[in-house]
Amino acid sequence: MCMHDNLSVLQHATRADVHTEPFPHVILQNALPEPLCNELIDSYPPLEMLGVNKKKNNKRWNYSAHESLNDPQIPSLWRDFVRYHCSAGFFHDVIKMFGEDIVKHYPELFPSLEQLLNAEPGIRYINKFPEKTVLLDAQISGNTPVRRRTSVRPTHVDLGNKLFSGLFYMRQDDDLTQGGDLTISRFKPNIVERADKLACFEGVYVRDRHTEIVKTVRYAKNTLVLFLNTLDSLHGVTVRESTPHCRLFLNLIGEVNTELYPIRPIKKTY
Repeated sequence: MCMHDNLSVLQHATRADVHTEPFPHVILQNALPEPLCNELIDSYPPLEMLGVNKKKNNKRWNYSAHESLNDPQIPSLWRDFVRYHCSAGFFHDVIKMFGEDIVKHYPELFPSLEQLLNAEPGIRYINKFPEKTVLLDAQISGNTPVRRRTSVRPTHVDLGNKLFSGLFYMRQDDDLTQGGDLTISRFKPNIVERADKLACFEGVYVRDRHTEIVKTVRYAKNTLVLFLNTLDSLHGVTVRESTPHCRLFLNLIGEVNTELYPIRPIKKTY
C-alpha cells in the first residue's frame, strides 16, 4: 500500500503557473516531493517487463494504464501512481489549471466551466465513449538508448482527439546525456489564419521553416510539462546524443470523442 498521501504531479501547481502563449501550458520543476520522485525512479519497472527492446535506437515505448493496472508485476507504487492520474481527482486537478482555457477554446464541447466539472472521466481501453466524457491514460513511457543521434519526434501537434497531454520526466541522476529536451514552438508571424496553419502540416508534423522555438524545457528529473492541445500546440523533442541511458517519463493523455482540430497521422519518414 502506498505511503504517500498525494501522488498528483499537479499538487504544487496553481492557476498562476499557466502560460497562455503560444498555447496554454504549465512547466513545473520539482513537481513531486523529492522522496516520492526518487522512489518512483528507483522502482521504475524493468524494461523486459514492459516488452521494450533496448537494442532499438531511440525508440519510444508506452505501457498504458489498462496494461499496468492489470499487471501484478508492476510495483504497487507505480500502479497507484498510474491509477491516480487516470482518476476523477486528477481530471479535476487539470480543470483547476486549464478549465478557463478549455471553455474558451472548445465552447461547443464544454460551454461552461460547470459542464466541464460535471464531465465524467474514464480510463482509455477500459471505459468507452459515450458512457464517459473524457478517457484518461497515464502511460509508463520512455525512449531506448541512442546509438545514432536522432530526434524521437520533431515539431508536431498531438492528434486532434486529445484534449490535453503531459510529460513527467524521471531522469536518472547518472544520466548526463545531451538532448532529449522538449521544445515549445509557434508559427512564424506571417502564418496567422487557420487555413494557413493547416496548410503547413504534413500529418501531425510541421517543417521547421514554418515555426520558431519559444522555449526549451530540459529533460530533467521531477519536471512536468502539461498542455492543452490546440492547433497551435506545437512541440517537439531535441536530438539526443549517443547514450546507454533510457529517457524515462510518464505520458499523460486526456482523450475526447470528437475531433478538436483536423490533424491526423500519415505514414512519413523524418
